Amino acid sequence: MKKYLSLAAFLLFFLLLISCGNRSDRYTIVAFGDSNTRGANWTIRNYQDTDKWVNLVKSTLPVNDGQTFIHNAGVGGETTEDARKRFKRDVLNTKPDLVFIMFGTNDAVILPNGQPKVTHSRFRENLLYYVNEIKKNGGKPVLMTCLPIVEGNGHDKLYYTRYPKKLYSHTDGARNWHNSYNDITREIAFKNDITLIDNWTTMVQAAGGDSDELLLKAGIIDPSGNHMTPHGAKLIYESILKSKVLNQ
Repeated sequence: MKKYLSLAAFLLFFLLLISCGNRSDRYTIVAFGDSNTRGANWTIRNYQDTDKWVNLVKSTLPVNDGQTFIHNAGVGGETTEDARKRFKRDVLNTKPDLVFIMFGTNDAVILPNGQPKVTHSRFRENLLYYVNEIKKNGGKPVLMTCLPIVEGNGHDKLYYTRYPKKLYSHTDGARNWHNSYNDITREIAFKNDITLIDNWTTMVQAAGGDSDELLLKAGIIDPSGNHMTPHGAKLIYESILKSKVLNQ
């Protein structure tokens, strides 16, 4: 009887070891960003959920192998400053191997007092904080630029309808102002040898230019002016595949 109990105990211990081994071998990816990471406009526009760029990545081999967990940690409307409050919970606590970081669209919003929600210097500080903390915890950060917004005329439901053009008069327009935040993202990626997914450049090239007319005609940006369509999400997904960060 004791012999059988010992054998049963050994088998139980062996199964526990296997179980623990499987959990430790799991590869964890986190997509950390705002509404363009969450895909917050998908329901409003009746887009297919499977067409979000995070879900396209999720469906891709070798990601779709049962050993990889992909967490969408995008929250609509957030700046890098807002996201710092949940960074540990939503990113570091998952023990991520790979983290996509895409912010800038909300950081660049200029308030009625003439000040941006997040200044250039603070935006840089926040991105560096994320990058360094992820590295410190054994993960690999991947930086992503925000989208080329469609400004509009202030009466067409596009960007200037919600954020008045006069607030951006000293910045050579809202689109260029947003891209100045992307320049910070690009600089950090270059100086720290971090993979960059330059969504802005990819989408402008696909549209054949960065004018409102071309971006809308290309079907990359939705009628809000600052959210992507499924076509835009596919461009991001293809850029991720080309970067080969998933292969690593």
